[in-house]
Amino acid sequence: MFNKYKRTTINKSDIDNLLGEDQAEMPVAKGLKEDVLAIQKPSIISVGAVFDGNFTFKGILHLDGHFKGNLKVDKITIGKNGVFNGKLNADVVVVMGVLKGEVKCSELSLIAYSNVSAKISYDSIKMQPGSSISGDLICTNKINL
Repeated sequence: MFNKYKRTTINKSDIDNLLGEDQAEMPVAKGLKEDVLAIQKPSIISVGAVFDGNFTFKGILHLDGHFKGNLKVDKITIGKNGVFNGKLNADVVVVMGVLKGEVKCSELSLIAYSNVSAKISYDSIKMQPGSSISGDLICTNKINL
């Protein structure tokens, strides 16, 4: 009869403060006021899951299982239990686990204790102490000095 849960309105400024500048620009959901944002939830490949093949989609992927093949996605986070082996094309790549193969990305972030062995083309890279990387690194963001 009565809903004891109140519907909460989320303002753009609230989201900006929580997410920071990097993720502040998110799409507005259809049918909502312009100041209310829809937060996109990631698709998840969980621990124990194995994916072998090609996968392409718009959105965010969180990988804690094993992925072997070709992947094109907007953003991927390879969790500390995640293993990626193949060709990866993404705007943003965050690695906490294992990444092997070939990568094309704009932003690459290696979290502590991540392990990367790949040919990587990137615009910017961030590495935390304890992460390891080997292979070919090609910076596509040329700065004229």
